Amino acid sequence: MINTHLVQLYPSRITVTPPRAKTEFHKVKFNSQSPHQYIAEKNNFKSNFEKKNNPFILSKASKKKLMDSINSMYILSQPRNIKMQTGKNIFNYRMSFITLTLPAKQKHKDTIIKKIILNQFLIEIRKHYNVKNYIWKAELQENKNIHFHLLIDQYIDFQALRRRWNRCVEKLNYVSDYRKKFEKISLLNYHKLRNINTEYPFEKSKKAYALGKKNNWQNPNTVDVRSVYSKKELAIYLSKYITKPIIKSKNAKNEETRQITFGRSWARSTSLSNLKYQNKYLVSEVKHLLNYIISEKEKVKTIISEWYTVYYFSAETLNKKFQNFHKLFIINNAKLYKYPFPT
Repeated sequence: MINTHLVQLYPSRITVTPPRAKTEFHKVKFNSQSPHQYIAEKNNFKSNFEKKNNPFILSKASKKKLMDSINSMYILSQPRNIKMQTGKNIFNYRMSFITLTLPAKQKHKDTIIKKIILNQFLIEIRKHYNVKNYIWKAELQENKNIHFHLLIDQYIDFQALRRRWNRCVEKLNYVSDYRKKFEKISLLNYHKLRNINTEYPFEKSKKAYALGKKNNWQNPNTVDVRSVYSKKELAIYLSKYITKPIIKSKNAKNEETRQITFGRSWARSTSLSNLKYQNKYLVSEVKHLLNYIISEKEKVKTIISEWYTVYYFSAETLNKKFQNFHKLFIINNAKLYKYPFPT
C-alpha cells in the first residue's frame, strides 16, 4: 500500500484510492506494470444511465448513498430510553422502521400518491414530532399498490402515526373506499378475505372485524411500526425491505409502462442529503488504522480493483478502540455539517 494514496472513511467502509488525475469524464486506472503510473480510461456510462432512468432499479451510486445515509442515521442516533403514553418504557431505542400502505385498491398515479399523501405526511411529522432525519423508499406490493418504508430517529406513538397517515390517505378518498368495501360485509366473508394470501386465525379475524365495525371502518390498519435497538435488527430490515428490488422480477415486465410515471423510488431528509464524507487522509497518516482493518480478515470484506480498494465492515464487530475512533469521527463529521442530532 503506497503512502501517498488517499483514504476516506465512511459509516461502513474505508476506501483507498490513488491521487486523481485531472481528466474530464475519465476515471483513473492503475497501470498493472507500475502502480505509480495511472492510465486515464473512459467511463462506461451506459449501465448507470439505464439504471438512473429506471426507477425500479437502484444504481450502484444510489445504493451507496442510501446505505451511507441509513448507517449515518443509526450511528448518530444514540441509544436512549423512551417513556410511552401507556407508562411503559422502551430501552435503548435508536430508530423506528415504519411501513405505510394504502387501505384500498390504488387508483391514482404513483407520483400523485407521493405528492398528495406521502409529502403531506412528512410535513406533518416534521411539524408535530420534530422529525428532522428520515429516509423513505417506495415499493410495489403483490396487489400492485405502492407502499412506503420509512426510517426515522424520533419515537412517535403507533396510534398517532396511523391516525395521521389515514387522514393523509383520505385526501384521495382511500379510507372512504375501504369503508365502502367493508361496511356491509359479514364476519365470514371478512375472514375469507383475510385468508386469501395467508392462513389467518378466525379469532383474530373476529377481533379485527369487531374493531372495524366499532370505528365504522374509518381507521384501517395501514401502518406497521418496528423499533430498532441494534445494528443486527437494522440489518434484518435492510435486507428484507430497503435493499431489495422495488418490484419483484416476475412482475417487472407487466409494469414496464409504470416505470415512465413512477417518479422517485427513494429520498432522504435535507439533513442527510447535506451530510458528506469528504475528508481525505494519506495512507501514511492512518496506517495503524488500515493495518488493523486488513488484519481482521474474517470480519472485513475487501474489494480490490484496478482503481481502488474498499474495506466493508460493521463497526460493532471490531475492537473497542476502533469503535470509539469510528464513532467519534462520524459524530465530529456530522457536526461540521450541522446535523440535527435527535433528542
